[in-house]
Amino acid sequence: MRKSSNQKIPDKTLILHWIEEQKAWAELPWPDWVRFRGLGEEHSSLLLGAEAGEHYFLVCMLGSHGELSNVIPHRYMISNDARLVHGFDGLDGAERDESDRIAELDAPTIEDVERYQELCGRGFAPNLPPPHTVQHLLQAMPGIAGAPPGAACWNFLSAIGVCRSGAAIN
Repeated sequence: MRKSSNQKIPDKTLILHWIEEQKAWAELPWPDWVRFRGLGEEHSSLLLGAEAGEHYFLVCMLGSHGELSNVIPHRYMISNDARLVHGFDGLDGAERDESDRIAELDAPTIEDVERYQELCGRGFAPNLPPPHTVQHLLQAMPGIAGAPPGAACWNFLSAIGVCRSGAAIN
């Protein structure tokens, strides 16, 4: 997947946002996601129209034929003025610093890689969407049926209770 700039959407990437009041997952335009994450030119963390409280987002990456290849869940607290207050990664400050340090290593040791995977794994669960959103998600998320058996998206899908059928076609 390539990204030519923060303002352009990476090829085959879709952002879904759970809107509690509507009981629906809605596509969030890439420029809105970039701005909300504070990565845009204005460096603000504003999500226009968002209600205060917890918000769930899914970064869905699709393969070249539209099949789901990966899903990265995000959970953020939004203020009364629709700004990102903080995210949830399940790590304390020292662990977050350690994770960042390991991620920047050119040649991590086996121990570094194992520790990084442990830290990333702990940051995954706090960001999963609540169970009452899953049925709606299955209707909104593209490419699930075409997801290859070994694709990274199955980590997310299995964590929310979606299983791949083991039945072979005759």
